Amino acid sequence: MILSALFAASMLLADAAPAAAAATPAQPAAAAAPAKKADEDKVICRTEAVTGSLFPKKTCRLKSEFAREQQEQREALQKMQREIPRSGN
Repeated sequence: MILSALFAASMLLADAAPAAAAATPAQPAAAAAPAKKADEDKVICRTEAVTGSLFPKKTCRLKSEFAREQQEQREALQKMQREIPRSGN
């Protein structure tokens, strides 16, 4: 239900974006920073394998959320590797 509402909203925004872009004149180079922010706010869908299931799961999130999650996973892995108990003679 939520995904269908999100999809419908994104389709409405996609239809409105070309009309708004055509109405504005050429933008200066200073507009590059907002473009980067808009790229981070882009919704991306990925298909992820689920352990114990034959069917993959489709996950849709903002690009910035995927990057944050990946960073958190990397930090957790590094923490586990640092805290491995070493048994020595």
